[in-house]
Formats: sequence, C-alpha cells, structure tokens
Amino acid sequence: MIPTLLFPLAFLLALPLVALEGVTRPLGLAGVGWCVLLLGLLVADNRLSLRAQRLHVERLLERKLSLGVDNRVQLRLENFSRWTLRLTVKDDPPEGFLTPRRELRVTLGPYEQTVVAYGTTPRKRGHFRFGDLHVRGQSFLALSQWQRRIPAAVEAAVYPDIQSIARLDLALRAHRLEDAGLRRARARGSGTEFESLREYVRDDDHRRIDWKATARRGRPFTRQYEEERSRTIMLLIDAGRMMSAEVEGLSKLDHAVNAALMLAYVALRRGDSVGLIVFADSVQAIVPPRKGKAHLQRILDALYGVQPTLTEPNYRAALYHLHDRARKRSLAVLFTDLVDEQASRRLIAHVAAAYPRHLPLLVTMSDPEIIRVSRVRPETSEDLFERAVASSVLADRERALGVLRGSGAVVLEASAGELSMALVNRYLELKERLQV
Repeated sequence: MIPTLLFPLAFLLALPLVALEGVTRPLGLAGVGWCVLLLGLLVADNRLSLRAQRLHVERLLERKLSLGVDNRVQLRLENFSRWTLRLTVKDDPPEGFLTPRRELRVTLGPYEQTVVAYGTTPRKRGHFRFGDLHVRGQSFLALSQWQRRIPAAVEAAVYPDIQSIARLDLALRAHRLEDAGLRRARARGSGTEFESLREYVRDDDHRRIDWKATARRGRPFTRQYEEERSRTIMLLIDAGRMMSAEVEGLSKLDHAVNAALMLAYVALRRGDSVGLIVFADSVQAIVPPRKGKAHLQRILDALYGVQPTLTEPNYRAALYHLHDRARKRSLAVLFTDLVDEQASRRLIAHVAAAYPRHLPLLVTMSDPEIIRVSRVRPETSEDLFERAVASSVLADRERALGVLRGSGAVVLEASAGELSMALVNRYLELKERLQV
C-alpha cells in the first residue's frame, strides 16, 4: 500500500483542530477522530479496491530472442471488474538487457482488455530468465495505490540476430533486393538453361522479359533459368581473445556470428552447401557442409552457445578440419581480427597454405575508436602519443591485409554495423564471377 498525495493533504486538515485542543477540547477530539477515521478509510479503501478490481495480466514473449537488436515484449491486460482501472505495469527483464522503458501506464475501462508493449535489447547470447510482473493501481477513494505481484517468470533463449534473417527473407520473397541492402547479382533466373516462366516483378532484369509470352498474356513475363551449380561455403569463426573486444555494444565475436548466420541463410537459399567450424586454441564446434533450409537450424544451434575465450586462435587446427570436411574447392570465410604483428604472421602463413585449394575470404572488423584516435587533433602530449600509437596499429594492420591479398585471399574489412550486408554482397560478387 502506497499513500497518494491526497492522503497527507486530508490528514493536514485535522492539524488545526488538534492544535486547538488546549483551547476547546471538543475541537481537538474532532481532529483526532478525523485522523483515526482517515487511517481506517486508507486501509479499508486499499483492501476493498485490491479485491474488487479484478485483473488478469500475462506476458506475450517469443522464446527465441535476437541478439543486439530491439525485441518486442507484449503485456496483455484484461479488466474483469465494472470499475475503470488506472494502472502502472512493470516487467522484470533479465539483468544486462538494455530496457529503456520498463514501466507502462494503462487505463482500462470496465471489462476491457488491451495489449501494451516495450522493447528490450539482449547484449549476450544464452539462456535468460524474465521475472514476475508487478502491477500498481489506484484505490476507489484515490487515497492510496495497491500493488500486486503476478507470477510470470519464464525462460527465454537469446540467439544470434534471427530478426534480420526474417526481414531479409521477406525482402527476397518480394524481390526487393535494394530494400534489403543487397546489390543485384546472378541468382535464380540468371543461369544458362531455361527452366520456366513467371510473372514480372519489380527488380527483375528487363533483358529476361519474354516478349512473346508477354504479348500472348497481356502482361509482362520473365524467363527463369536453372541456378548455377552449387558451391561449398565453409564458415570459420575465431572465438579466441582477439574476438572478445567490444565494438558498438557487442563483442566482435557476436558481430561475426550474426554476419555468419546471415551469409549461411543466403547461401543455403541459393542452393550452396554451408559448413561451420568454430575454433579458439582448439576446435569447439563443427557442422559438416549440407544443403537445404533445414540445415540453417543446425548452424543456428551450433552458433547459439559460442562464447569468446582468452586464448590464442589455432589456425592450423581450423584449416586441418577445413581440408578434411571440404574435399572440393570451397569459399573459406574466416572471421578473425588482426591486433598484433605476431598474430598477423601466423594468420598469413596459414591462409597462404589454404590457397589455391580453397578461396580464402578474410572477414575483419574495423575499430571505430582506433580510427577516431588516429584522426583527432592532439591538444596534449598524451593525445599526441595516443594518435601515434593508433596510426601505427592501423599501418601494421593495413600491411598485414596487403600481404593477405597478395597471398591470394580476398579481404573484407567493414564496420560492425555494416558487416552482415557487406559480407553477403561480397559473396554474391564472388559467386557471380565464378571464383567459388
């Protein structure tokens, strides 16, 4: 029970009467009686309101949440009483979730129901627990607010960013490639062997319009061609110490996992086989290359529990399993980072050994903080030292990337926020050029 502002104001009305008790006893007794009556009204009003204002509240939550993006949590409220309820509902999301707004204000008419929502952003993958719901409402006489705890604890799993996969799927189904952030590349309908006709949709290549079929049916139709022969895509994800650094609110490993899942979805949709190797000082997870949409769930399950370690990456072990699992030439997409000269030398040696049996695609994230420090105008000697160090790090990194390119590897460097779409577009470019 929480008294409202009205209660102390009503209580203050009796103070002048109590103060006059020494002058006239009846007025003092009246003041004391008013205080006792007010206290009784406070308790009775709160208890009667709590019993009479019947309410049902439940949380509507997807059991699979997406990492690093806003997830919508809905609360359904239903008023089973004949009173208007003015409520404040508070949820208890897991600790570490970014939840700007946990309290929601709702007004429910008699026998009315409604759904309200808030957003929460998980910062780590894994199993988490939502707590109970807490509801606060106003009493009949507005002297207090009653409180009620509603048992609603539930487990939820935070996966890589599956929301982006769903949005991309809708865009691809609607043939809206530009809206999805993808550049046009050879896809179904761009091979060499004719397969079928279908009605023209936006983003179709005008050169594929079948003018005879268009004339016969009175609306445009395009030719469909058989897909290019399938390729093998191997995703190699470094879960060592270099990937534990945080960029834009998530670890580099989390950004790599999101990008890898996006690439796996697109590649499987285009008929390629996709495999996965996660490694640190040893190999942590292996998913052999397979085709089909169902294979995406296997990759998703393998990526769900991947966490960074503070160990050095064992590139030799990862490439050994690459050669063992992918006997034919494949696109080997390696997610890692270059932070020091020693690690760069090890990476360069092993990537060079993988070419030309496989086409290595090195995926690395640029660090916006280092770039910022290297460009800032120094005002103190400390600023000058930091700028020199940042410039040196960037120069070493660029030299290492240059050596990798010279050894036959394709290098993709992008910011964390642009990594997924940049990677998918690079894959489409490579596939169109028949390099994989």
